[in-house]
Order: sequence, then structure tokens, then C-alpha cells
Amino acid sequence: MKHRCPICHKVIKEHRQEPSREVRFFPFCSRRCKLIDLGAWLDAEYKVISEPSEAPSDADTDKQ
Repeated sequence: MKHRCPICHKVIKEHRQEPSREVRFFPFCSRRCKLIDLGAWLDAEYKVISEPSEAPSDADTDKQ
């Protein structure tokens, strides 16, 4: 099975019989690409978009 590294887009081949260095960093091709992705998350370059939740109404807070 082949896939591409989400950071550098290098094609990575999966070898099932012999675990390769690339399997350790899946879905990335290397430690470098894995750390670049982590840095992007920590710098808030990626965002998870979701529907805004309803704010509790006054009636809901009175019950508690």
C-alpha cells in the first residue's frame, strides 16, 4: 500500500514483512515531518471547526 506524507508529499511504501523506519512515523515519512506537523498544531495553524454549542439559558442555571 502506498500513501503520501501529509507534510512533504513524499510517496511512502508500506512493507508488511519488514518494519521500516517510515512505519514508526506513520502517517509521516520521517521524524522531521512529524515534528513540523506537531509545531503547526501548537502554533494553532490547524483548527478543528465545530458547531457552536448552545449557551446555557438562565432557566438551566437556576435548576443547578
